Amino acid sequence: MYKDKAYGICLYKKDKNNTKILLCKSVLSKNKWGFLKGVSLESETKEQTAIREFFEESSILVKQSYLEEYFFQENKDKDIGIFLVNYKNIKNINNYFDNDILKEKYLDKENSKVQFMNIKDIPQIKKKQINIASKIIDFLENKS
Repeated sequence: MYKDKAYGICLYKKDKNNTKILLCKSVLSKNKWGFLKGVSLESETKEQTAIREFFEESSILVKQSYLEEYFFQENKDKDIGIFLVNYKNIKNINNYFDNDILKEKYLDKENSKVQFMNIKDIPQIKKKQINIASKIIDFLENKS
């Protein structure tokens, strides 16, 4: 049985006191959040899919050389793979945000909100992304 594969990017920012990750809430979701990601096209690598989907959902272009650690969650019908990217690597990144929220003009129609969230105060995560979110948060808490 073929399973969909979805890949995306977890943009993070870390300073002495806080670590935040970028999450999105789809227009279909009442209260659950997830990563900016999407299903792979036939000829794409997981890296190409992650970069394309992240750009489609945020208008932020990420170079392949910015991709760091990779996390994976196997699910019954759709497997999810997420790459970490440090927001400091992206030129003019702050132009895309107001108070950690992606500006409306960059917001894709499938998401109602995209924003940085403190990893100590993460909202409810979509079921198919709970394990991967946990792995990413644990990793970032221990990253110097």
